[in-house]
Amino acid sequence: MKQVPKPTTDEDLIQQFLNKGGEIKKGKTKPMPADLGLSNNQWGNKMTKEEKAAVKAIDDARKLATPKRS
Repeated sequence: MKQVPKPTTDEDLIQQFLNKGGEIKKGKTKPMPADLGLSNNQWGNKMTKEEKAAVKAIDDARKLATPKRS
């Protein structure tokens, strides 16, 4: 079987869109919520109060341990 490319390829459709006055913009995405679990067995589940407290304690300790540069 021959494979003949059709005239409606992606490049052709994009060019038609641009010729009609369309423009391409880069979209913005929202950052992920910090309380989502991102390990394989916790994907998409929110953290419990204990886990949130543990993460906050680690962040606070990290901020206190890091010397500030002046």
